[in-house]
Amino acid sequence: IATSLSFNLLVYRWFGRAKAEEFLAGYLVEKALSVDNLFVFLVLFSYFSVPGRLQHRVLYWGILMAIVLRALFIIAGAAAVHRFHWILLVFGAFLVFTGAKLLFAGSDGEVDPENNRVLKLFRRFVPMVPDYRDHHFVVRENGKRFATPLLLVLVTVEASDVVFAVDSIPAIFGVTTDPFIVFTSNI
Repeated sequence: IATSLSFNLLVYRWFGRAKAEEFLAGYLVEKALSVDNLFVFLVLFSYFSVPGRLQHRVLYWGILMAIVLRALFIIAGAAAVHRFHWILLVFGAFLVFTGAKLLFAGSDGEVDPENNRVLKLFRRFVPMVPDYRDHHFVVRENGKRFATPLLLVLVTVEASDVVFAVDSIPAIFGVTTDPFIVFTSNI
């Protein structure tokens, strides 16, 4: 939080009050929407029994991948908004739809990773060893490569983050269409 607020002061100094306000609003939107990410990551770590010493590795690579993927989403979103300004209405309608879906879903709040499509596809197409092998995502046995459960956790965490980005990035585009502000407030 301190780093983000310090960066907000730099935005104020470099670009003025309006951009600083956009950054702060975008940051607050992203902060509010990111709380459920932590819950899902904790559920996944628990479900896959990820040892505490390996959780940092998954989060480290997950964050790096999230930065790259969100940058790509923001570039595509900014290009779409620049070319088709009406797409902001589509983003807004999507956010209203997902909000209504969450409100009226009547979910009991349970998250079941076993029903995750990415998890099912990964297990179907990627050969895996059944146990963690220290900090490795992939191991070689008998001349063949196998994924470890750590790679499966990373892929599942990243897929979850992509789903969260689908909500948060359009929300920030509702605050500003400046790609720099969208990206930095998202990160």
